[in-house]
Amino acid sequence: MHRFVVRSILALVCVVSAQIALPQTPDLTVASFNVESGDANPATLSDDLRRVAATDIWGFSEVQNASWAQAFDSALTTSGNDYETILGTTGGEDRLLIVFNSSRLERLSHQELSAINIGGTGRAPLVGHFRLRDGGQEFLFVVNHLFRGNANSRRQQATALNTWATAQTLPVIAVGDYNFDWNLPNGETSHDVGFDNLTANGVFEWVSPPVLIKTQCDPGFNSVLDFVFVAGAAKNWRGSSEILFREPTYCPDDNRHSDHRPIRAEFILDEAPGGDWEAAVLERIEAIERQLEELKQMIRERPPQ
Repeated sequence: MHRFVVRSILALVCVVSAQIALPQTPDLTVASFNVESGDANPATLSDDLRRVAATDIWGFSEVQNASWAQAFDSALTTSGNDYETILGTTGGEDRLLIVFNSSRLERLSHQELSAINIGGTGRAPLVGHFRLRDGGQEFLFVVNHLFRGNANSRRQQATALNTWATAQTLPVIAVGDYNFDWNLPNGETSHDVGFDNLTANGVFEWVSPPVLIKTQCDPGFNSVLDFVFVAGAAKNWRGSSEILFREPTYCPDDNRHSDHRPIRAEFILDEAPGGDWEAAVLERIEAIERQLEELKQMIRERPPQ
């Protein structure tokens, strides 16, 4: 084969690798974990957290107390990455918690949405307002744990969250245990109405993992209870998520580990031209295929040596 053609093909291979090497390094990583207060051990949970790739911000539900929050903070803090906590005030021994990497994120404020704590007996959504130190993007991070035993209140909470998100001007990432019972394998037609209330009018979108497994260990249910949702401009970000601790031995539950699996999501904040990233990638691939075809034609037409 002519050396020029070989060099051209090699150069094109390098271009292909550079142009469509996916995924890119994420700009923001988040995770969600129901840690089952009262029936788990914070030391064991801390060991579990160390198994997870470095993550910018965690949303925990069913946190028993401030000592649990401190244990998770210590487990996540590493050389060069200092984490801080925001512990919710509602829920008794089933509280909400945000743990964030203050080396990567600046906390601007936080609040609890008491109006969405229907009846005052559950947990008010915990909201943190953050700014990425690299790039300056601001966003809202919300941790939820909706009612399990009261379906009507759960659905009211979902509707209230939808209304709240509609009024926000910043991108929203909402994580937590929503108790929407997305059934496996037919969740599209078998799930709690609360899911529909939350996503009504396209306000929230689910960053759905490509492979779904049950996110809790109860043998009586085969469903997803834990979710990552986005609203506002965050719907334009390139997001992906994964249910962690997929090994079958993680369940059944014991009194050391949580009875839920964590979920981790990654986001790339830039948008493709026209807001259609997939179309842009396909255009690149088609252009590369045309170039490869031209090179192959050069080989076919080359005179015999």
